[in-house]
Amino acid sequence: MPAWRLGRWPARLDAGVAAALAELSRRDRLAADEQAMRLTEPPASELLEEPELADEAASLLAARLFHGERGGEWRPVSWRDYPREVVERLWRADVARLGEVLGEDGRPCTVARVLEHLTVSDSPPERVGVMAAPPLREGGARGGAPRTTEYAARTEPEIFPETPEEEADRFAHPRTAALAAGLAARVAREETTGGAGATRTSEGVYEGDGGLPLFAPPPVRSGVEVLADHVTSLVCCAAVDAGGAMPGLDWLDGPVLLVDGERVRDLGARVRSLVEDGDSIPLRRWLARVGVRVG
Repeated sequence: MPAWRLGRWPARLDAGVAAALAELSRRDRLAADEQAMRLTEPPASELLEEPELADEAASLLAARLFHGERGGEWRPVSWRDYPREVVERLWRADVARLGEVLGEDGRPCTVARVLEHLTVSDSPPERVGVMAAPPLREGGARGGAPRTTEYAARTEPEIFPETPEEEADRFAHPRTAALAAGLAARVAREETTGGAGATRTSEGVYEGDGGLPLFAPPPVRSGVEVLADHVTSLVCCAAVDAGGAMPGLDWLDGPVLLVDGERVRDLGARVRSLVEDGDSIPLRRWLARVGVRVG
């Protein structure tokens, strides 16, 4: 679905489905052999809590891909190129949006600037022995050994969504709540337009040029989730630009950051600590460990 939103379609959808099913089977087998695996890798039963809805979404995608009319600007993308063509583009789009919502004061959208904006402390942030990072580049540096890091913490959807006032109370500072609200409003406006050649029906489903379903709208995210996702994208881009990281794709978990061959499981928790508590120290330590220099 992320590729579709960018006007790209996987050239080997069948291979992706087969790989995802194989990964589901592998995780279930590991969970059965070793109960402790459930603490680090969710089994299939947890990933498919609503199989009927998942099947419906897959059917909508298949109808558009194999039967609907693709727009003239659509291009295929291979799974090998997916990380660069889709994952990294989505990250950088998040970074651009974050910078625009932060405000145009002449400063680039860097990790250091976002840490400064979100950190809540009466004393200077802990020094971790690193220098200030340069602004993010358009394409990002390449090279370095392949590494893997989980790119974002997954959160359960809220059954009873919070009111704006309740959600604002989750932030350590009003400016953080204002940034989250601004990002959420911006994302909501962008998502209501669907995409190139698509219109939204009264049922909330996008239709393509041929009148066939394109895809269902994405689930509504809270301001906390939107801000955390954008900060995570910024961190991932900074790691890529530092030269030792690469975007990747997990068949079940989606976008991942390749950092040293080991998946870092707590990046999302470190970002949440910054977003909700104003505590930047855990994230600063992680950035220093992977070679991203910040002030």
